[in-house]
Parts: sequence; structure tokens; C-alpha cells
Amino acid sequence: MDGWSCGLLMREISTAYNALLSNNAIELPELPIQYADFAGWQNRYLKGPELERQSDYWRQQLEGVTTLNLPTDLPRPPVQSYRGDIYNFALPHELLGELKKLSQQLGVTLYMTLLGGFQSLLHRYTQQNDIVVGAAVSNRHFSSLEDLIGPFVNALVLRGAMDGNLSFRDAITRAR
Repeated sequence: MDGWSCGLLMREISTAYNALLSNNAIELPELPIQYADFAGWQNRYLKGPELERQSDYWRQQLEGVTTLNLPTDLPRPPVQSYRGDIYNFALPHELLGELKKLSQQLGVTLYMTLLGGFQSLLHRYTQQNDIVVGAAVSNRHFSSLEDLIGPFVNALVLRGAMDGNLSFRDAITRAR
């Protein structure tokens, strides 16, 4: 399931727990559809011409993409595992405020500012001009899906051209 679903699950568990504590019936809202309904609709939608149209679009968008050649402090293993890791950190409050102000000045979201910064950093370390980043986005396009638990995450490709002598502001504007 996705992060949105975790929140829904915790809310429903809390509702059920509180109902059981007070000897009341567990009352959860009726769902307009089940996840199987969504999955069936998506499978029907992505067959035939629509699947071909979307596949053609992404083939065209991703044409020429190469792997980033990030410098490493250790030699690469003979067999790549593709195992990743997570590094959690928090930006200082003052820096976050400045980034929000910059975002507002440029007419972009904070996400776009951070994306432009990340792409700039990757460009700096790799000296590659074509920077492609994957982002997990919600795939809940209909209100009937808001209270449904399931894996609705969709991968979105964010491709940034870092060619030329871009300023940081230009990189952010391109990320938009």
C-alpha cells in the first residue's frame, strides 16, 4: 500500500479501537468501490490503443537517456545489486524559510525548487547535461479513491536539461 493508505489504515484502526473500548459498534464509512474495481478499470483502460499511445509517449520522452555516472568513494562491485538506501535529514528552519521565499519569487512550488537543486547537484557531480529523476506520485485521480487502501503510487519521470551555463534560478525554472 502507499503512504496515503497508511494514514487511512491508522484512522480506521483508531476508530475501531475506540469503538471497542466504549463497547460500541465499529462504524466505518461504506466505500463506493473496492480496490479490485479500480484495478479492473485500470487493466481495461490500459489495453489496446491507450497502452500503445502511452508507451509511445514514454519511449519518445525517454529516448537517449543514459545512466548517471556518479563518482564513488569505493570501487563498484563486479555485480550490481541495485539495492538502495534512505538517508533522512531535516533542513534548518531558516534555510527552509529562504527556500520557500525563493520559490514564491520564482512562481514555483517548494518541490520544484528542491528538484531543481537536486538536478543541479547531480549535474555538478556527473558533468552530464541530461538529468533524469524518478518521483513517486499519488495516482488517486478520483474522489472515490480517497478512502480506499491500496498501492496507488505511480512513478513519474522528471527529466531536466542542464545544458549551457544555467544559473540556479534557471534550473529551478526548468524544473517547473
